[in-house]
Amino acid sequence: MRRSIYLDNTIEFLKGRVYLGAYDYTPEDTDEVVFFTVEDSIFYNSFHLDFGPMNIGHLYRFAVVFHEILNDPENSNKAVVFYSSASSRQRANAACMLCCYMILVQGWTPHQVLQPLAQVDPPFMPFRDAGYSNADFEITIQDVIYGVWRSKEKGLIDLHSFNLEVYEKYEHVENGDFNLLTPDFIAFASPQEDERINDVGGNYKSHLNQPFRSVLKFFSENDVQLVVRLNSHLYNKKHFEDLGIKHVDMIFEDGTCPDLSIVKSFVGAADTIIKRGGKIAVHCKAGLGRTGCLIGAHLIYTYGFTANECIGFLRFIRPGMVVGPQQHWLYLHQNDFREWKYTMRLSLQQSDLIGGLFPLVPVEQYRLQKKKLKDGRKEWQNGRDVTTTPGQSKLSDSVMPSSAFSSVAVPQHSPGQPRKGQNGSNTIEDIAKVKNIDAKENNANVAVDNNSDEDMMQTDESSNGRINNKGSQTIPTNGNGKDDALLKQLLPKNRRAMSGRRLPSSAGGVRKMSGTKKGIS
Repeated sequence: MRRSIYLDNTIEFLKGRVYLGAYDYTPEDTDEVVFFTVEDSIFYNSFHLDFGPMNIGHLYRFAVVFHEILNDPENSNKAVVFYSSASSRQRANAACMLCCYMILVQGWTPHQVLQPLAQVDPPFMPFRDAGYSNADFEITIQDVIYGVWRSKEKGLIDLHSFNLEVYEKYEHVENGDFNLLTPDFIAFASPQEDERINDVGGNYKSHLNQPFRSVLKFFSENDVQLVVRLNSHLYNKKHFEDLGIKHVDMIFEDGTCPDLSIVKSFVGAADTIIKRGGKIAVHCKAGLGRTGCLIGAHLIYTYGFTANECIGFLRFIRPGMVVGPQQHWLYLHQNDFREWKYTMRLSLQQSDLIGGLFPLVPVEQYRLQKKKLKDGRKEWQNGRDVTTTPGQSKLSDSVMPSSAFSSVAVPQHSPGQPRKGQNGSNTIEDIAKVKNIDAKENNANVAVDNNSDEDMMQTDESSNGRINNKGSQTIPTNGNGKDDALLKQLLPKNRRAMSGRRLPSSAGGVRKMSGTKKGIS
């Protein structure tokens, strides 16, 4: 049986085997302890003052390195200390990443991973949003842990079937800037199509850039059946409809919160598609704020997340989601969304406002619809052909600016919104400066020729856009005894992350990292 070790600024997770440390120096390995860090190789790509939590891709890379160290025969009888610098931000990211690892790979429960962190002094710094404002809403390591655990329990995350290469490829702006949040939802930034002049006729013709073509290809190959647009028009929806993908607008202002009528229509439309076995792709301008509001509301409605758990989970998959006032909005309405599971039903009547899909309606209205349909069948059977007019659930005049949302508890000032840039550069956009520009572009937007050149629709044949859902095998354990059996192993399918020192990637992660020197015994 392993014995505990005692080191300054070190927290014990698994007796004699796994520890978390924070030092203002580089510790040296000994005969009993091996130290490693990922601080010099896995980086959080911030938008402004946000610093975490690390995303699922970072966690996967961390797990691969951790398992290499655990499986090294030289370390079979040593304690392994994962450490960070003494910076409050780095401490929080390291602790959160190790806890997520223990949840997703080792199968620990939240209370097991949180117990070692309890009452640590100094406490761990909470995480903030990616907006350009003072942080007035924070999520803790506990929120992230419970969000990740709940998503695992509900089958929304499986690190063993996670495809790192697909994740890191498509999160880049040049490849579409989208993430598969759950098996049902994709969050992505708004595609934009350029206009070019046809030299022969002098007319404008649409041009599909590489990111847009990448989105279309992936969506068509992965059973996306509905695209929901939340921002002003930057492309012609016909590009999706030509692929058999339904397209619906539920537009509300950038940096604001949706009216609840929009949320009811969204949840109902999404449930309709999910029941058909398809996926829903949602975007606003950056695919972070407004997108996080609606997908977050559906997650709370469906799985019972708390608002903080939901935000933590969303940022674990797609950093930067849910910004500024939207955090308070999700928190204030979380009970409403959970109650809808019992007080609302999927309407029996289609709504033209959401493309013929079915919104949520109160149980009383659902019962009236059901009774009317039943009475209509009886009358038809009696020889009286009765035609009923489908009811329409008003979607706040189709476009509902959330400035009309009157709850004084939600901050009305919208911060600058996070935006991704080329080559992994993240920025903040001042809404006030671009609002007039966006309005002019929206008013000037006219239908363009959608018969884009077929050669523009061709994509790199060497890239495979399909999701790989195959499970993985198990890494053989080189350690001995019952203590080693407690640590399950994860087989990486992405061999490039296995071993050797690598250079940093634009995805914000690298591969092998050790940062310590062997001590001489």
